[in-house]
Amino acid sequence: MRGVSGPRRHGFILIMVLAMLVVLALLASSVAVISERVRDEQIDRQRQFQDALDMASTAATLGYLLTSQRMTFAGLTIDDQIVRTADEEAMAGDDTSKFSLLPVGNEIRLDGTAYQGIGRISFAVQDDRGLLGVNWASPAWIARVFDNAGVPPQARVALAERLLDYQDADDLYRINSGERDAYLKAGRPPPSNRALATPLELRRVMGWDEALAAFDDLAIIDTFTVERSPSINVNTAPLRVLRTLTGVDEASAQRIIALRTVAALLDISALGQILGTMPPESEDLFLYPGSTGVIKLWSAAGGTVRVLHWTLTALDDGSQPWHIGQPWHIDYEFTLPQSQHADQPVARPTQAAVFAESVPAPQ
Repeated sequence: MRGVSGPRRHGFILIMVLAMLVVLALLASSVAVISERVRDEQIDRQRQFQDALDMASTAATLGYLLTSQRMTFAGLTIDDQIVRTADEEAMAGDDTSKFSLLPVGNEIRLDGTAYQGIGRISFAVQDDRGLLGVNWASPAWIARVFDNAGVPPQARVALAERLLDYQDADDLYRINSGERDAYLKAGRPPPSNRALATPLELRRVMGWDEALAAFDDLAIIDTFTVERSPSINVNTAPLRVLRTLTGVDEASAQRIIALRTVAALLDISALGQILGTMPPESEDLFLYPGSTGVIKLWSAAGGTVRVLHWTLTALDDGSQPWHIGQPWHIDYEFTLPQSQHADQPVARPTQAAVFAESVPAPQ
């Protein structure tokens, strides 16, 4: 058998060379794609690690500020600046004068305002006094939350009864309510027979999950608290909570928020000037933050929101040894998806130097 010779042989060799070049090109392309993907995954992991480190640093920094700085009507101070009244100036040598409540102007607001933390992390701090204490607040305020959400009056009455039956220790039914047997029959976990431990526990109360269908978990956290808070801080209450006050509609609630953003309210009578009349529940309204609240932390890159409920324990008497005498402690923590609303807040910078630098994560 004679071998291939001449032009046919050279053509065959050329085809083989071209085929090998194509294979090599495909192999090189595959290697490049794989290398790029591995590199991108490594960069993404490094960014996630850096975000986790910055989030922990931001939370620790806020804990430091909450325990070392005083609060004013406007929020949490970030340095030793102080503004005094004339009477306080007259007592400038007195130790009590360092606790003036007058705003300085550079406070971190405690009304859920979004701020830039360390690195790509944003944070918001919410004073519990600005929220509705679901275990303690006026039933009328809670009813107005559902009224504004479009829940019918009859259903609002039933919701209040069911919340009471969920919390009380007996098995006696209130009207249109349910106890342990009703929960089990409906395939639900039985009631806890105690005050709610977290706001998200409201979803376990019969009927409340349906009534709160328009609320995502962050909206519940931004509306309700389980702290002993029978009052509302007008300087830190979000719009949904302000609208529960008698005579306050969305427009007037927006007006209150706009005015307190410029200058915190210093006297509750200012509310009457804004609304034209004082709400009948004015004796239950405050202007100064309490010692408990919520911190929310999230990355500008997206992902989840870390929610921490904090309590200052500067006067901890040691009766709760698990706190180990800490100046503050975390009562509960959630990791929740970020809200997908179009009106996401833009994080503003703080004037606090402690948020200036990010510690690089190990490579």
